[in-house]
Amino acid sequence: MHITKIRIQNFRLLVDTTIDLEDELSLVLGKNNCGKTSFLLILDKFLGLSAGRSAFAFDDFSSDFKDYLRVRVENPASQPTVGLVPGISLKIFIAYEDDDYLSNIGNNVIMDLNVDNKTIVLAFEYHTSEESIVKIREDYEAHKSEKKENAKALFDYIKEHHTKYFDIAKKSLLYDHLSEHEDDLVFTDLIKEQVRIDKIINFKWVSAKRKVSNKDSDRALSALSAQIYKKLEATNSDSAARDNFKDLLSNTDKSLNAVYEVLFKGVLDDVKAFGGIRKGDSVIRIVSSLQHRELLEENTTVMYGLNLGDHSLPENYNGLGYMSLISLIFEIKLAQHEFEKEEENPADINLLFVEEPEVHTHPQMQCVFIKNIKSLLSNGIKALDGRQRNLQTIITTHSSHIVSESNFHDIKYFKRIGNAITSKNLKDLEKEYGRHSAHYKFLKQYLTLDRSDLFFADKAIFVEGDTERILLPAMMKKLDQDDYIADFENDVESPILPLHSQNISVVEVGAYSQIFEKFMDFIGIKSVIITDIDSVKAVPVIDDKGKPKTNKDGEVITTLDACPVGDPDASATSNSSLKFFFGVDGLADLVALTADQKVLRKDGLTKEWINDSAGHLRCAYQIKVVVPNTYHARSFEDAFFHLNKKFLTQRVFDANNDYLKEAFPTLPMGATKDFCAGRKGPYELASAKISKPSLAMEILLNSTEEKITILSKEGKQKTISKDFSNWDTPVYIKEALIWLKND
Repeated sequence: MHITKIRIQNFRLLVDTTIDLEDELSLVLGKNNCGKTSFLLILDKFLGLSAGRSAFAFDDFSSDFKDYLRVRVENPASQPTVGLVPGISLKIFIAYEDDDYLSNIGNNVIMDLNVDNKTIVLAFEYHTSEESIVKIREDYEAHKSEKKENAKALFDYIKEHHTKYFDIAKKSLLYDHLSEHEDDLVFTDLIKEQVRIDKIINFKWVSAKRKVSNKDSDRALSALSAQIYKKLEATNSDSAARDNFKDLLSNTDKSLNAVYEVLFKGVLDDVKAFGGIRKGDSVIRIVSSLQHRELLEENTTVMYGLNLGDHSLPENYNGLGYMSLISLIFEIKLAQHEFEKEEENPADINLLFVEEPEVHTHPQMQCVFIKNIKSLLSNGIKALDGRQRNLQTIITTHSSHIVSESNFHDIKYFKRIGNAITSKNLKDLEKEYGRHSAHYKFLKQYLTLDRSDLFFADKAIFVEGDTERILLPAMMKKLDQDDYIADFENDVESPILPLHSQNISVVEVGAYSQIFEKFMDFIGIKSVIITDIDSVKAVPVIDDKGKPKTNKDGEVITTLDACPVGDPDASATSNSSLKFFFGVDGLADLVALTADQKVLRKDGLTKEWINDSAGHLRCAYQIKVVVPNTYHARSFEDAFFHLNKKFLTQRVFDANNDYLKEAFPTLPMGATKDFCAGRKGPYELASAKISKPSLAMEILLNSTEEKITILSKEGKQKTISKDFSNWDTPVYIKEALIWLKND
């Protein structure tokens, strides 16, 4: 028996969110404020120790439901919305098999005896009713009449009194296995039928707030060890070791009694002297009564050190990361022992929620944790009747290191769209890729091994090569500095957040960004693809005799060769990404596209990328520029050399016009001299044999910093340092970064 999915409605940003769960482990990912903590809290509020009306606050309602409630209260003529849950709802879908232990879900919980229907739906609500809405309206009107100008606003009034109008409901809903939908109108009231939910689902969670510190007084791990001992004792685990422990304590009591008799003799004689012990009364003795539980809690310390020899140290001397990891393992083990109840069988499903295991731990520890967590949890939950019960675990994380070591199919991706959260299964991407299974396999390996930080990014830049990847941080900083200067000079009070302060992931994908297109659509974050226009022309294929080859019809066989964009014979692009995203290969078509026409979104029906100025993906490639003269580059290097001829010339020639090879050792001397002298163009220099990563590093090494003074319209003055001031960013990249920077 296991939970297959959970549906949450009207709880904070979880307006209507369905999360599929794996049989063993589900890893929930997402950026900050995307509902991961809300997912945990609603489970705790309905299933945990804090369950009940008092667990909910008015602010737990989604903004949509609050707006609905306002309309219903303020407008007596308004009607309830059909199908809308009148409050917060949690639905848990459970699959069972015939050989499962079914006594806890029999009778009142199983709603359909059809042998093909093996699903039950438990529904939990914090809801109101039509009568209660009328009562809110009446009570609020009375409040306004009494308080007049001091009356509270409607939401403030409901916030204070919501428990009078909302109540808890627990139901088992009829589930149609053919349509795969639950029926909210056909149910059993589990509260009325006195069904014990905790026998069906037992929920526990390990908080991200670890109770560990490096303070001298901290003994959190020791306290946890005592709690684990209590559970071990209750479940008769390791009984021989426990009995041996008790025997040792009993013998210690006898030895201490003899010591106490001498130690406290003077005190007892004084009591006798003051008449505290009368003749015939029982003799007072101070005896040892060591209790194994209290002894562990008050008198044990978790130690660490090399082989725990002569140089072991107490727990609070350990690093915070190790203490956090040890505490996490202790708490998970404690939860497992608590699932295994003392005097009765455990619940049918035991749900463990682990929040952000990466807290305080470095990347290697995080990787080790996620690699081993399944083996720690794989034994399930032992029962008194010998039938093992299911243990399902949910882990939330912000750690790309944990993701990189995880099973791709375990991942659930939470994404915020407007004021609501949606949950996606990464394993569904496999269906999206379909026949391109090799692409999916590559994507899965690439994301988990190298670029799992994409899951937590707000924006992404997909670049073709090393040159762009190395130079992008500098280009982003240059744009931020230019914007800062403009904002200061124009007294802008609320400038756009700098690119370097935004959560942007840069991913190198070569010329194969189309392999990532389904993933780009899947995560839906604002993204830029920076690539090359890669102009080509048809040229004859020459045989060994230097003559053009022909086919059987006598037609000249041609091949496509790289050429400048301005070549009269340039007719197409060889760039597979541009062909894929724009559906054309004609060079003229790509040159004609405007900036807005390069912004795309994926059509849900055709699955094609189409132009949409409000889309979340932009393709950036070289465009025609007029500075320092009219020119259309073919590649990044081509565009950079054209725009920065002055920068290059100043760095490779000294005051005596002697060539400085050490400035740009990557560039061929002859080609560079010809370019700087105007004998060759930027295309010819870019086509020379160049190590592109080395060129990028040399550009940075030859960059200079400039001190400038800026003046605002209001007369404020400031001197700042402007980095990378002696070269400019190619226009097509700068335009794309400006688009990406703006929300």
